[in-house]
Amino acid sequence: MEVCDYSHKTQVTVRYCETSQGGAVHHSVFPIWFEDARLGFFEAFGFSYVDIENEGFICPVLSLKVAYKKQVHYGDRVEVITTLERKGKFHFKFIYKILNKGFVSAEGFTTHCFLKHGMPTTELPKEVDLIFKK
Repeated sequence: MEVCDYSHKTQVTVRYCETSQGGAVHHSVFPIWFEDARLGFFEAFGFSYVDIENEGFICPVLSLKVAYKKQVHYGDRVEVITTLERKGKFHFKFIYKILNKGFVSAEGFTTHCFLKHGMPTTELPKEVDLIFKK
């Protein structure tokens, strides 16, 4: 397993539409914040997911886990801290920690692989390969 030394921070302000009738963020919103954080992680390295797709790659989510720790409410500003691990030649794991007012509100991860032109590959997009060479 290779761990990227970089961790990215994404700021999110909770919108009213992301909350349940009880006023807390609905559990289905956290994976959306994970996606935003992944995209921000790539952008911090100077490329986007669109760049990866233009090379013929896609990066599907293979698994997702969220552990809910503390409620988040409308108007809160949370920070999603994202790190990346490479697991062998095929799999990658983004690890997320959501902080709100100094407390961990949720933790989780998504596991991914790369497909090139719809087929499994050990080849990496050049931008992603560079992440682990820095």
